[in-house]
Amino acid sequence: MKKIVRLIGVIGFVICLILMYTTDLGHIGLQKYDADFSLLDMKFHYSVNNIEDTLEGLGSGGRSAYRNFWLLDYAFIACFLIVMLSMVNRYVQNNRAKKVLITLAVMRACFDIAENTFLWVLSRIYPAHHDVLAALCPWITTLKFICLYLWVVGIAWTCIALVIKRVLTAYHAKKRNSNS
Repeated sequence: MKKIVRLIGVIGFVICLILMYTTDLGHIGLQKYDADFSLLDMKFHYSVNNIEDTLEGLGSGGRSAYRNFWLLDYAFIACFLIVMLSMVNRYVQNNRAKKVLITLAVMRACFDIAENTFLWVLSRIYPAHHDVLAALCPWITTLKFICLYLWVVGIAWTCIALVIKRVLTAYHAKKRNSNS
């Protein structure tokens, strides 16, 4: 069962990325509404004015397309979480590190869901404003990226430590065998 979930997660992750970056369902399609369009959730931080400018630039049809994009992004979030958790379970042996990395992966997903949902609401009510949601969105995006970056550092550190451990174990085994 774990292998099936992991496989679904990886395949879904790849399919979502392809759809988001190479088809009209994603970035390319949204640029048809606004040539200068860039995804808000791919910036480490942005301003409330960036939200307003993006929603205004897309126009009504573009805002509707952006909301559809977020539906695809929700699927991406789920698949990416499966990939992140699978990597933690595969490569991290220390229970404390595993708990921290799982927490970071889940927090990243939760921030991403909140970000998408808040931006979806803002796009839905536009041109009306919701100052609290607009003020929260950039900070939620920043927290999402901080969780991601910490997770990447943790996974990289774990993998490097694992390689070093294996090299040292092989070295000591070879040394023991040569002394015999």
